[in-house]
Amino acid sequence: MKIGIERAQRTVSQCGRLLLATWLLFPSIALGQAQVLANPEPATIRPFKAHVPDQVLIDLRRRLAETKWPDQLPGTTWEYGADIKKVRELADYWQKGYDWRAQETRINRFDQFTTEIDGQQIHFIHQRSPRPNAIPLLLIHGWPGSILEFLALIEPLINPTDSHSPAFDVVIPSLPGFGFSGPTTSRGWDPRRMAKALIVLMDRLGYSKYGIQGGDWGSEIARDMAYEAPAHVIGLHLNLLYADPPNPEAVAQMSDSERRRFSYFDREESSFFRIQAAEPQTLAYALTDSPVGWLAWMITRFQLLTDNNGDFLTAVDRDTFLTDVTLYWATGTVASAMRIYREHRLAGGETAPLRRLETPVAYADFPKEVFTSPFSWITQTYNVVQKTEMPRGGHFAALEQPDLLLDDIRKFFAKVDQKQAEIAP
Repeated sequence: MKIGIERAQRTVSQCGRLLLATWLLFPSIALGQAQVLANPEPATIRPFKAHVPDQVLIDLRRRLAETKWPDQLPGTTWEYGADIKKVRELADYWQKGYDWRAQETRINRFDQFTTEIDGQQIHFIHQRSPRPNAIPLLLIHGWPGSILEFLALIEPLINPTDSHSPAFDVVIPSLPGFGFSGPTTSRGWDPRRMAKALIVLMDRLGYSKYGIQGGDWGSEIARDMAYEAPAHVIGLHLNLLYADPPNPEAVAQMSDSERRRFSYFDREESSFFRIQAAEPQTLAYALTDSPVGWLAWMITRFQLLTDNNGDFLTAVDRDTFLTDVTLYWATGTVASAMRIYREHRLAGGETAPLRRLETPVAYADFPKEVFTSPFSWITQTYNVVQKTEMPRGGHFAALEQPDLLLDDIRKFFAKVDQKQAEIAP
């Protein structure tokens, strides 16, 4: 997730051609089953089904059972980090009650594929609408999110019950280094490189005009796609926006509420960003070896970033949360996913100034999103044609408030002229 800390600081390549005589287990991902040619061409799109080997799940439960627990000071809860009571509660359920296979079945209800772009495997869901005039829509997650954020949106997006609502062909990629895309194997996978890869993906699927929705890193990647391919991106629906201060006096002129939200990365709860941007490899040793360590790291993020009443599980479903945790763990992408922070910094992403973007933008402002720039700054960088102040919800908008997000997406793209790539009168 980049939120600007040190700045102011047509379809599956014609799937019928992919019915091949000889199928092999795709070797570059330890879980999931992709059916491929023995020597596939890089542009080949291959059907995929998620499947974590039994041994991975057995090993996970063993590690959970053998956890060496730290102490916690009497009378404390979240003051020093993840509360041991919540971590123990979820670790016990993860070991004894959580059913990955049921969640795997849920994921496999949707059409999934993999392809190679820029030397990297990219996994994605591609669910087409039965409507012939459906709008192609790319949904991009961030960290510590995944494709799971958007599963509840797929059916209502592709097949709305209201005939007057727009329908969408939905594409949901696992970002390079995340989940079923598997670990990255080369340096430089910053948001801009990811944006270029996703432009290739949409072209490979046959979409010359499409919209994008994103939050967290997905917001920056969506923005970079619009910079790189303005003739193809018809609109951006974003639930997180960064903008530079328009002048030296702008920071001093912020209201108290604007300052509170903009200053998130100056506060202690944003420490994860600094660590992951500085030395993700060091952190990855502990989080890759200890499932409880990884669980605690994720619990703290969700506790701080969701709109909750003191317990993040009031904002996010427990099994969905643990499926997100398990997805990183089982695919071995804990380390590679965190590298996006370091790659972004090394590429100068934290200091490069933003130029004006004319692509139409819808901004869904959820009240408990921990960071945003003042709206007066945003309008000087982005062509905001729709702004919605949401009544509730936090950082994980698609998980926390899917209905609110869905309605806002429909409202925005109902206005978009796909031929002109601009908002219709």
